[in-house]
Amino acid sequence: MTECPYCSFKGDRIFDDDLVSAVLPEHPAVPGHVMVIPKRHIQILEQSPEDVVTALFDAANRISVALFEGLKAQGTNIVLMNGLAAGQKVPHLSVHVLPRVKDDGLNFSWPTRKLSDDQMMLIESQIREQAFDLGLPAVGSGKEENHVEEERPRLDIPKKSGKPDYFLDNLNRMP
Repeated sequence: MTECPYCSFKGDRIFDDDLVSAVLPEHPAVPGHVMVIPKRHIQILEQSPEDVVTALFDAANRISVALFEGLKAQGTNIVLMNGLAAGQKVPHLSVHVLPRVKDDGLNFSWPTRKLSDDQMMLIESQIREQAFDLGLPAVGSGKEENHVEEERPRLDIPKKSGKPDYFLDNLNRMP
């Protein structure tokens, strides 16, 4: 059996904790492309325990902020290729954080499709059934109907003098 290149990665790490590492891939899609990988050999997201999923996406979010600040990125893509059909090349879970600037040559658009109402209803019921089986609350269970969205308090954080701060500027941004 061939050794996993992500498990045996020997290069520099941008970030490292008990569960995940952030590394620069050998063949980046764009300058500043960072991969966040679990330290344990996990092939796909579904095999990952909740603490590793949390650590992966927390690190990806922090790396995204670092790319905005450090490389002056205008945007980021956070990409997870989950399985061969999704383009995963190495059988080890990884989250890719890609800094984006206008006209950088990357293309993440795909053609959309029009499905019939019957196809949409079938797909919706299949996904909803599996989601319910996995413990997500069912639509119509009453839980979401009683949920009242609380207004999120705005944070009044003073800016650093003269220097824009992407992280602080976006604390009040509504998703």
